[in-house]
Amino acid sequence: MLSRIKSKALGANLRHLSTTINGSTNIISENQKARVELAAAYRLLNHYNLNEGVCNHLSMMAPAVSGQGEVMLLIPRGPHWSQVTASCLVGLNEENKVVEGEGKAELSAACIHRGIHTARPDAKCVMHTHMPYATAIACLMDPTVLMIHQTSARFYGNVAYDLAYSGLADAIDEGERLGKKLGKNLVLSMANHGILVAAANVSLAFDTTYYLERTCMTQVLAMSTGHEPRILSDEIARKSYQQTYHPANEEHAIQYYADAHFYALIRKLEKEEPDFKD
Repeated sequence: MLSRIKSKALGANLRHLSTTINGSTNIISENQKARVELAAAYRLLNHYNLNEGVCNHLSMMAPAVSGQGEVMLLIPRGPHWSQVTASCLVGLNEENKVVEGEGKAELSAACIHRGIHTARPDAKCVMHTHMPYATAIACLMDPTVLMIHQTSARFYGNVAYDLAYSGLADAIDEGERLGKKLGKNLVLSMANHGILVAAANVSLAFDTTYYLERTCMTQVLAMSTGHEPRILSDEIARKSYQQTYHPANEEHAIQYYADAHFYALIRKLEKEEPDFKD
């Protein structure tokens, strides 16, 4: 059984945690760390009601316990996000076969996430949800995320749009197609379907997913008034984006705030639902 990360370690920034033995990375600890973080992400997004039933999915690449390459960690088919634990996650190899854990991966999850991770090897964490406000915007004839708020500007030029919904994803080809649509962007808006976020680590993926939903909520509420929204100028939206992702002081960079957000919530989760680490 995989060794469990101690509670004290989780209070720190787990993304920078590394255990070494005889000068080499402890593969099992790195795998377990990824499991704990991904399980936390499932639980936390569930708290915000950003999932739909048992059919949405998050994935994360991690070193395989076998020491042979990486596995793609996913929720197995069936459990609700409120029930996810580190040990319940399954690990899929490059052929999408379960080589760690018990259970089966949901077909569309395996197909979508494998295609995205292949297209974007820099994206170690991928989150696909049908969260209400972002999905509502994705279902419009014009699904553009409007630059109407400071938070909206964080997505300036960073959202790709797939307008070719063709049914449930049941083949790797669909994941590869979505990967091409995503390109180098953080977000893919999937018409008549939902959204997908691809980021370098779990804290940035979580933070992006959370703030995308807040952005779309603001847009829906503004549109519901029946009045014309005040759109930021291209110059100001670009400036705000640059201040968010490329600030003069690197201590104010987006990764710092994403880490602060995610790991603060993990500390809260440790007290309220400590079994997520099991």
